[in-house]
Amino acid sequence: MGTTVRWLLALTLAAIISTGCASGKKANAEKTQSGEGPQEAVFSLPAEIPANLLPTLVVGVDSCYVFLLPDENSRFFGPLMQGEVVKRLDVYRYWINVWIPRLRISGWVRKHKVYGSAEKISEQATVPTEILATVSIAKKRVNVRKGATVQSPVIYVAEQRQRFLLLDEKSGWYQVWVPHLEEEGWVSSKVVVKQDSR
Repeated sequence: MGTTVRWLLALTLAAIISTGCASGKKANAEKTQSGEGPQEAVFSLPAEIPANLLPTLVVGVDSCYVFLLPDENSRFFGPLMQGEVVKRLDVYRYWINVWIPRLRISGWVRKHKVYGSAEKISEQATVPTEILATVSIAKKRVNVRKGATVQSPVIYVAEQRQRFLLLDEKSGWYQVWVPHLEEEGWVSSKVVVKQDSR
């Protein structure tokens, strides 16, 4: 068998394998979209979300140091001054992880140094989602509701292993961002697994 024939056979075989792999990927993508495969790929998490989706906190003391970790022995910077507006990312024991819009960085502050507020910040302000906590659906099908009660209307039915950005939490419920609806919803903390932002 000549070199040219071998080379043509090798090219043909490579084309067949490549086509088969592409078909397999397409079939897997179709299965995912139809609900037969893993659900993590149904929608991807955005790179950033509007900062006003997160709860607003205001610094309530003369000076508030920001720690890199929720630990008094961690490195720190600051201080933030009284009245500065920050966004709540997560909570751990006596600490709150905050996003500081003015500096576009996050860090941990003591809970007693800040208080909740209805104040909004610039509509253009965003938060990178890589610093947010997430929740993964632990059951086969879970209702995402308009409010934090079982009586609230269902806005979406999530599948096992789907992951959502955590916006807020209260009384055994997590508020999450549903990207393809561009809407907030609530899921019971009993049916999800939380991945902290620490």
